[in-house]
Amino acid sequence: MQCPLLVVANRSAPVNSLSQKTIRRLYLGVPYQTRNGPLQPVRNASDAMLQEVFLQKILFMSKNAYRRVLANRLVQRREAGPAEYRDVSQLIEGLSANPLMISYLWASDLPPDGQLKILLDVPCEND
Repeated sequence: MQCPLLVVANRSAPVNSLSQKTIRRLYLGVPYQTRNGPLQPVRNASDAMLQEVFLQKILFMSKNAYRRVLANRLVQRREAGPAEYRDVSQLIEGLSANPLMISYLWASDLPPDGQLKILLDVPCEND
């Protein structure tokens, strides 16, 4: 397994770090307001194992439970939930272009050019 999982944002994002709890709330639909506007979480659907690790380590949910949360959100608030990227290079481009967007990826996918900063580093092993 590729580890660790990183929650990342544009290097000019208005936050320098986020707690697991804050990230969980953000992906469950609770807005996080910054001086530049609300953060925009996006899902990285490029790797099934990555999604599973994120769901377990950050959201403490199964894939089906998270889908139910998103479906409920759509019905109750008419909000679709976080956008989804299926290609990691397109995700990195999106993050590089938008300082309010946050997402997650494997450490091995982090670009070496410093265009993204790490908001949270989540080890895969159980501590």
